[in-house]
Amino acid sequence: MKCRMCGFEFDETKLENRGCSSCGKHGCNSIHCPNCGFANSPELNEEFKFIVKLKDKIKNRKSFLN
Repeated sequence: MKCRMCGFEFDETKLENRGCSSCGKHGCNSIHCPNCGFANSPELNEEFKFIVKLKDKIKNRKSFLN
């Protein structure tokens, strides 16, 4: 996973408690970056990928129509 805040790449499967020692809210669904402590949401990553694909489709359609 790549942290959306600092860009640090890490293997989220090797973090203890999903890195939750960084925020103190144990049991949250976020994966905390071991570098900066930012709470990265796996669900948000999936939504972001969907939005990027959707934007690309719209952009390609507009260029096709022009």
